[in-house]
Formats: sequence, structure tokens, C-alpha cells
Amino acid sequence: MIFAAPAPRIPLSPARLTLLSAAYLVAHLFLDWVSFFHEVPPLNITPWNPPSGLILTVVLIGGARLLPAVWLALTLADALVRGMPVGLGTVLLSNAGITLIYGGAALFLRDRFRIGPGLGRRGDVARLLGVTAVAAAVVGAVYIGLFVALGLFPLHQLPVMLLRHWTGEVIGIAVVTPFLLVWGGRIMPLLRGRRLPPLRRAIEVGLQSAAVALALWADFGPLASDQYEYFYILFLPLVWIASRHGLPGATLGALATQIGLIIAMQEVGVDADRMMHFQMLMLALTVTALLLGAVVSDRWRSEAWVQARQTEFAHASRLTEAGEMTAALAHELNQPLTATMSYTRAARKIAQRDGVSAQLAETLDKAVAQAERADRVMRSLRDFVRKGESSRQPLAVAGLIADSLDLAGPVLRQKDVTAATEVAVGLPAVSADAIQVQQVLLNLLRNAAEAVSTTGATGKEPQVVVSAVVAEPGFVAVTVRDRGPGLSEIVERHLFSPFITTKDTGMGLGLSIARSIIDAHGGTLTAHRLPEGGTAFRFTLPVAVGAEDQEEKE
Repeated sequence: MIFAAPAPRIPLSPARLTLLSAAYLVAHLFLDWVSFFHEVPPLNITPWNPPSGLILTVVLIGGARLLPAVWLALTLADALVRGMPVGLGTVLLSNAGITLIYGGAALFLRDRFRIGPGLGRRGDVARLLGVTAVAAAVVGAVYIGLFVALGLFPLHQLPVMLLRHWTGEVIGIAVVTPFLLVWGGRIMPLLRGRRLPPLRRAIEVGLQSAAVALALWADFGPLASDQYEYFYILFLPLVWIASRHGLPGATLGALATQIGLIIAMQEVGVDADRMMHFQMLMLALTVTALLLGAVVSDRWRSEAWVQARQTEFAHASRLTEAGEMTAALAHELNQPLTATMSYTRAARKIAQRDGVSAQLAETLDKAVAQAERADRVMRSLRDFVRKGESSRQPLAVAGLIADSLDLAGPVLRQKDVTAATEVAVGLPAVSADAIQVQQVLLNLLRNAAEAVSTTGATGKEPQVVVSAVVAEPGFVAVTVRDRGPGLSEIVERHLFSPFITTKDTGMGLGLSIARSIIDAHGGTLTAHRLPEGGTAFRFTLPVAVGAEDQEEKE
């Protein structure tokens, strides 16, 4: 089974909690006012009750701290909208029961099933509808049972009134709560003009809206009969919307259809006897749309997951091939490197025998040293690719940086790039493979030199700076900063992905291998754009055991 990560809970400071409570009170009173019609005195049962959906939403988001605001909103609604049909004590008691039951259901959904903004996990919609249906039944039993116990309502009408109350509550919850949870984070970007749908999608949405309006007109317009037998036509546009736009479209379509139904029923004057019939139809319509939308969204998430895994598998396959190619290349280059070292050593002996200049002997010594180092690099890289192994030992960070700058010297001079170091005093030794870490630094220095050379930056300040400081406990951080043009947003997102490169002749493996080496050492390699321009690559290495309190030898 595939699950999306649950949406994070919204942290509420006291100021934000106060603001949310005030906004909720206003929204609750408004929804209660617009939905208060066809009431059954003294119960004040209405065909649908959207404030109940709002109660579930605010408690799911804000937690138990919103329960006092819920109780206050219910009481104010009874006083300002519903006209306080019974005594204050009965109102306070019944509202306390409603608050505790719906609040408990919301907290159960949040803590047990981790349901929150987005409804992005498989089964969230079904769990939400199931738990709230039970909670609405308990609320109805407590609410109507209290009125019956006080002699304000005849007992023989309890089953009918309970069904009407339950249906209205579930409709309000099914329409309002999913809509607010799904669209809560999407409305503001739309209002700011971002992520607006393209023209083709806008035309489709317009046609779907027209289909809903046409279905309502067919059922309640001048050509409709008193039996309203064409109600099932409304299922067609909602199925279309849910199948095309998933759960977000289903919640929006259900809300729009519900509002259209309420307006149409009030305009034509549907009598109370038929109201129960429409309630059940509206409930079936809403639940069908939500479940279908949830299934479609689940399918999209599954397809996205499969596509992401296929991409990862393709990268892994290509990395495996590259590893095999690297190992084979290292093996094939070993013989010519060995021959090169042999010839160079022979040339050095001949030069010493014939008494040639000291400069030539020194140059031959350097050639031998570099050939030997190339042999060590190839062997280390071959072992790392094949086995993921490295030969670690305590190393001085300053020495690693100095050696790497020496190796990168020809590239820096060729690009006319100046470099400097900022190594903190007293750094502990790190546990690392010298060859592999030097390869990482050398790769970063070459990239920095190439980035700086493209800008033509000049001046007395160094264009590349290598710094080292103590990072989090047990680690040393090394940073390579440059004064280049910086990273674009697209490049930054895929910087360490294999086979992704901006160079004409690059393979896109340098940074990917560098991160693999640092990961194998137990550290991390990251990159970010600098505010003043340029890029900073930072990697960490673990401190060698027993070296935390030792100072590095310069």
C-alpha cells in the first residue's frame, strides 16, 4: 500500500489561536444564518448543517484548544440566529454535549488516523466519513434525547427526527470539512494569481459548471414536474468532475452543487414532507463524489510513486553501469600507469647517471610522484565503486586542503583564478580516506574555477575560498565558496543527480560520486546560492576517535 506523508500540523501561537478563534466564530455564525431554514421547532433541525463541518475542521487543525470557541459559537448561534427556543440551561447543556462529541471525534481522527489538511493519504476520506457519521448519530441521540427527556418533544417522533438530524449533520460535514481541508492551502495562491489553470482546463471547468447548472434547471426549472424524478441527473456532472480533477474537484463540485440545491429548493418552495427525500439524495450525491474523487487522487499518487521509483531504478541502473565501467577503466589504466612510472623512474636514473641539470631531475621526480598518485587514485576509486570501502585514518584537515589546492593549482592558474584558505585554529583530526576526500575537494575546486572563469571576475579578493570549522558536535565542516554566477533554481534542485550536467563535455557524475563518498564517510554534502552571488558547497567529516580535544599540527 502507498501512503502520502501526513500533512504537518499547524503550530498555533497564542496570537494565532486568538485570531483563528475569532475567525471561526464569525464563520460559524454566518454559516448558521445562511443554512437556517425549514427548521423543526424547538429542535431547529435544518436540511443541512454546515457549522458542524466547520467544527470538525477547526478542531482537526487547532486541537482541543479550540473547544471553548466551539461551545461559545454554538451558544451565540442559538441566541442570535435560532432565537433561543428553549431555556438557557438546556442550550448550554446541549451545546456542551455537541462540543465534546464532535471535538472528541476530531481529536480521534487527528491523533489515531493522523488526518489533517490535504486529506492526502489513502483512506482518509472514508475514515473521515465513517467516524463523523457515528459522531453525528451520537450527537443526535444526545441532542434530541435531551429535548424528549425535558418533555419538549414527543417520544414517538424521536426516530424520524433523529434520522432528519443525522442526515443534515452528515451532509454538512461531508460537504464542508473535506472542502476546507483540501482547499485551505490552495485558495490564497489562487487569489494572488499564481498557479491559475491554463485556458483548456478553464474551459473544461466552465463546461462542468454549466452541466451542474443544467442538471439543476432540469430538476427544478419550469419544465420539471412536482415529483422531481430527474434528480439523478446531478450525478453525471459530479462524476465527470471527480474523475477529471480528483478529490479537490470532488469537494469543490459537491459544495457548489449543494449550494445550488439549497437555493433551488428554496426558490421552488419544497415542502417539509419531501425535504427528507432530498436530504437522502443529497447525502448519496455528496458521498459518491467524495469517494470517487478520493479513488482518482489515490490512483494519481500511485502513478506518481511508480514513475518516481522507475526514475530511481533507471538512475541506479545507469550508476551500476558507470561503476562497472569505472572499475574496468581503472583496471585497464593500471598497466599503462605502471609502465609510465617505470619509464619515468628509468629516465630519472639516466639523468642522474649522465649528470644532467638538477631542474630536469626535479621535474622527473614530480612526474614519478604524480604517476604514483594517479595509480593510488584509480585503485581507491575501483575499490570504492566495487565494494563501497575506504581506507580511513586520522587526518589533519589543513593538510587535506593544502594538498588539494596543490593538485588543483594547474587548473586554477589556467583559469586565472585566485584561491585562499580560512582554516580555524585547533581543528581536530578527521577520520577519512585521504585520496577520496582529496578527489571530492579537487572536484569542487575545479567546478568553482570554471564557474568563476565564466564571469570574468577580477579584483584583489580571492575568487575561491576554502574554509574549515567545527560543525555540529563530532564533525568538521569544509566549505568551498566561489564568486561565480551562482546556481539557477532548476540546476540547484538536480545538482547531485547522476548524469545531470551543464557542461558540454561533462558526464554529470562528479558531484554524484562526491556525495556518495561523503555519505560513505558518514557526512553530508550540500550546496546553496550565496546572497552576494556565487555558490557554497559544504561537506562534513566525522572527527577521529579521541581527536576531539587535540589540536591540528600546522
